[in-house]
Amino acid sequence: MSVLGREDFETAFTASNPDWASGSADNFSFGIEEVRLKSGDVIRPQLAGVTAIVGANNAGKSTILREVVESLQQHPSNPAPPRLSVESIGLAATGDPGDLFAWLLGNSVFALQGDSMGFTRPMAGFERPIMLAHYWDRRSNGLGGLAGYLCFYGNAAGRFSIGGSAEMRDSVDDPPSHPVHSLQDSRSLRDRVSTLSQSVFQRPLTLDTLARTIRLRVGNVETDAPPVDNIPRAYRESMANLRPLDEQGDGMRGFFGQVLPVVAATYPVIVLDEPEAFLHPPQAHALGVELGKLAVERKVQILIATHDRHILTGLLDSQVDVSIVRASRDADDARAYQLDAAELRGLWNDPVLHYSNVLDGLFHRVVVLAEAEGDCAYLSAAMDCPSRAPSDLPGGEVLFVATGGKAGMSKVASALKAIDVPVVAAPDLDMISNELELANLVRALGGDWDEPARQLWASATAAQRAPRDPVRVQHVLDSIRAALESRSDEIYTSDVRDVLLANARAKHSPWADVKDYGVDAFRGAARAELERLLERLEGMGIVMVRHGELERLAPEVAVRKGPGWLQAALAAGAQCNHRSQAHIDKVLGVSMRRVLSKTAITDNSATPSTEGE
Repeated sequence: MSVLGREDFETAFTASNPDWASGSADNFSFGIEEVRLKSGDVIRPQLAGVTAIVGANNAGKSTILREVVESLQQHPSNPAPPRLSVESIGLAATGDPGDLFAWLLGNSVFALQGDSMGFTRPMAGFERPIMLAHYWDRRSNGLGGLAGYLCFYGNAAGRFSIGGSAEMRDSVDDPPSHPVHSLQDSRSLRDRVSTLSQSVFQRPLTLDTLARTIRLRVGNVETDAPPVDNIPRAYRESMANLRPLDEQGDGMRGFFGQVLPVVAATYPVIVLDEPEAFLHPPQAHALGVELGKLAVERKVQILIATHDRHILTGLLDSQVDVSIVRASRDADDARAYQLDAAELRGLWNDPVLHYSNVLDGLFHRVVVLAEAEGDCAYLSAAMDCPSRAPSDLPGGEVLFVATGGKAGMSKVASALKAIDVPVVAAPDLDMISNELELANLVRALGGDWDEPARQLWASATAAQRAPRDPVRVQHVLDSIRAALESRSDEIYTSDVRDVLLANARAKHSPWADVKDYGVDAFRGAARAELERLLERLEGMGIVMVRHGELERLAPEVAVRKGPGWLQAALAAGAQCNHRSQAHIDKVLGVSMRRVLSKTAITDNSATPSTEGE
C-alpha cells in the first residue's frame, strides 16, 4: 500500500464525480442525535460533550453502547438484526459526499492498494470512495464500512488488544495502521502521550523505533537521541533497559489501550465501555479529565458506560458538558432516564454537594438523604447492626447522602429523581416548622403538596406557630426553679443539664420541644393530625425522626450534641437500640416501596445478563 495525496484523489475522480472534489470539510459534521430504546425511552447524547450511562449490573449499559455501534456498522442494504435494547438511532449529520471526502482527506489516508484507490485509517480497514459515498448517502440505514472512520469503539475485550507496539511499516510512504505509527509521525502526539503518562502514572513514555517492532517503553533514556544513521550501542542498551508498555500492569495497559487510539486519530464519535476498569480512583479521575479535554478541544461526541464516580468527577472537572443517563431494567426492557448537562453542572457547582458523595447515588439501588455526615454514619451503622434480620435491601445497595442541612434536600432529591434514582429523605422532625421547605421537598420527590396536606400541616402545627408573649428573664428563671428546686442536693449530671437546657429554651422557641421530645410534644387533636401528616409524608418518601432530632434515638448516650456524639453513640452500640432500629426499619420499608414503585423488580437469574460487566 502506498500513500497518495489530495491531487491524486481529485485527478482520479473529478471526471466522473466532479462534486467529490469541490467539497469542504467545514461543511461536514457527524454525531448521534438520539438513541431510541425498545421501551420507548429516548437518549439524546451531548453532540459536543460526554454522555455517561450509569446503573447497576444487568441494567443494560453495555448492551446499549454495543447496539449503538452495531447500528452504525449496519450495512444500509441489509436488514437490521433483532436487538435487545436499541430500537433505532437518529443521526445528526451535515454535508454531501464531497464534504465527507474533504474531511476524510484531512483525517485519514488516501492510498493505493493493488489496483484500487481508497481510504484507510488505523483500525478501520480499506474502503473505496464509491462505497463510502454509497454509505453516506444512505446513512439513515447504517454506515457500513464508513462507521470505522467516524466512530471509535473501545470495549472490555479490545482495550488490551491494541497494545503499545506494532511492526514497522514496509515502506516510508505506507499510512499508519496502528496508533504507534501515528506517534512515530508526530512529535506533538508523542509529547502529549508522555506528559499524560507522567501525570497519571508518574512515569513518562518513550517511543522505541530502533528495531522492527516499534514500541512504547516506560521511562526516559538518559542521553540525548543520536542521529538515525549513527546510533551507538550504549544508547540501544539504555533503550532496551526500559520496560515495554505491553509488560506493564492491567491498569496502565488498559488506560493507554483506550487513550492511544483516541489521541492518535480524530473521530467525531467515541464510544467507551467501562473505561475505568483496572484503574485506581486517581487514575480514573485523570482519564475522565483527559476525555473531557479531548471532547472540548475537538468538539467530539463521547459516550461511555461507567460504574465509577471518579471518572464522572474527572469529566466534570474538565469543564466539558456532561449528561448522565441512568439505565435500569423494567421486566425485559432497558429503561433510560437522563439528567442534562445544565442540571448536572448546577448540582456539581453547589459548594456543599461538590464535595459530597451524591454522585455515588447514581450507582445504588436507593439513596437516603440525611441532614449531616454524622446522621449518615449513624443510620448506616444502624443498618449493619448484627441483630438485624436479612433485608430485601442489602446495605451495599443503599447510599446515605448528606445534604448540608434541610434546605439542600430538595435540590439533591430533584436531581436524582430526574434520572429515576429512588430517593428517601430522613430529616429531623422539626422540618415541619418550615412549610415552604417541606413543600419543596415533597415536590422534589414527586409528591403533591395539595390542600389536604396543607390543612393537616396547619392543624398539627397550630400551637407551635401561635404568637407568644415576649419572654422575660424572670419567666426563664421561674421555669428553671420549678423544674430543679426540689433537686438542689443532687449531683449536676448530664440529665440535670438536659432539664436545665430544656427549660431555658422552652419559653424561647416553640419548636424546641419538638426537637427534644418529638411527636410527644404534640397533644390532643394536633397529635392525631400530626400522625396523619407523617403517614402521608412517608407515602411520598419522607421519613422524619419521630423522636425529634436524630440524637434522640440514643437517649442513653451522655454526650447530647456536637462532634463527640457520634463517637459516643457508636461506642455504646446505641445504633442497635429499639428506637434506632425502629427508625431504620421505617426508612428501609419506605425505601423498598420507592424502589418497587420505580421499576418492576425481577429475579436477575431469570434474565440472562447481556453485558460484559
